[in-house]
Formats: sequence, C-alpha cells, structure tokens
Amino acid sequence: MKGGDCKESFTAWEDCVEEATKSKEDIVTKCGGVFSIMTKCMDAHSHYYHQFLAAKKTAEEHMEKELQAFLSQES
Repeated sequence: MKGGDCKESFTAWEDCVEEATKSKEDIVTKCGGVFSIMTKCMDAHSHYYHQFLAAKKTAEEHMEKELQAFLSQES
C-alpha cells in the first residue's frame, strides 16, 4: 500500500485510524472522509491497487446482502 502513488493518503488514513482507536472514537465517523480520499486515489491508480479494490468491492457486496437480509426480516 505504501509503495504506490497513494502512499500519502494511505498513511493519513492509517494515522486517523490509530488516533481514533486511541481516543476511542468511531473510526467510520472520524476517518470516513480520509478513507474516501484514499479510495478515490486508488481508483485513479487501479493498475497498482487492483487487489485492494477487489477486496473492497467484495466487502461492499457482502454488506449489501447482509443489509438486505436484515431489512427483509424487519418487514
């Protein structure tokens, strides 16, 4: 992750997560913007970050299925 063009945004995200963990803040709330910047950079350099992007897509698809299952139970 630190070897590509998005090293700076990845390091910023890492630092944010570490800071949020130490201060017991919600990582998603605190670091969501930094994560978004990092993933936009990775999308722009997908030739290098394709493995991360594939894993991210799989995780998003899994979360969507879980959300749909939850919502169907609530109905």
